[in-house]
Amino acid sequence: MNYKLPLYIQLQDIIIKKIEDKVYLPGEAIPSERKLAEIYKVNRMTAKRAIEHLVEEGYLVRKAGSGTFVKNLDNKKIGLDYGSDEENTGLSAMLQGIGVAISNKVFACGEIDDSEYLAYQLGLKIGMPIWAVYRQRFGDNAPFAVEYSYVPKHFFPDIETFDFSKISLYDYMDLYHHMPIHFSQTMTICSAHEKIADLLSVKPGSAIFKIEIHGADADYNLVEYTNTYMNPNYADFTYNAGISSDFDL
Repeated sequence: MNYKLPLYIQLQDIIIKKIEDKVYLPGEAIPSERKLAEIYKVNRMTAKRAIEHLVEEGYLVRKAGSGTFVKNLDNKKIGLDYGSDEENTGLSAMLQGIGVAISNKVFACGEIDDSEYLAYQLGLKIGMPIWAVYRQRFGDNAPFAVEYSYVPKHFFPDIETFDFSKISLYDYMDLYHHMPIHFSQTMTICSAHEKIADLLSVKPGSAIFKIEIHGADADYNLVEYTNTYMNPNYADFTYNAGISSDFDL
């Protein structure tokens, strides 16, 4: 072992590497704290601390009376398909569709009327009020995404009276016949800065998905601008591209 790092961090890295290399498979029990301590010549408290941190970070799950297991996310991932910009199923609906219990926490909301950048993103004149909703999204009580959503307030005059930790933003928008149904979306991979890492329960600097969405209603009014930061453990990315008939295989 490299003794420049605390022993429990070194042990965490070893376990993560074994998970990534499929030595420990999803749903499989890892060695007990006592066994890990014996294998890697550390004390049991070091092994216990390493496991506790990996449980907190979502790599492992404890089952009372059974042991500690590699968390099985393979059957609870959503597919991010960027073959079409005309479709966008909300993250909540996609995760609920694969059996994940969804909950939300609003950590900020309010009116913005002086952002030239946001006005441009929503096709508004500078000074027109924009309502912002910042949410932490949970699947089975684990944070999977952080969303920064902005909507033109003139379409939604009573939006400040709704609690979007309990009510779907899209369902609310549908009440006013301005639910987004046309989308332009892009996805990039970025490093999680400290605040986002804390909200997603990942290490600062971890690679995460950033999804930028512009949504328009049936009349092509821009009604949504959202930036979503997502833990990639909860998504598989696919891209469908057509092959030109002029391309010789």
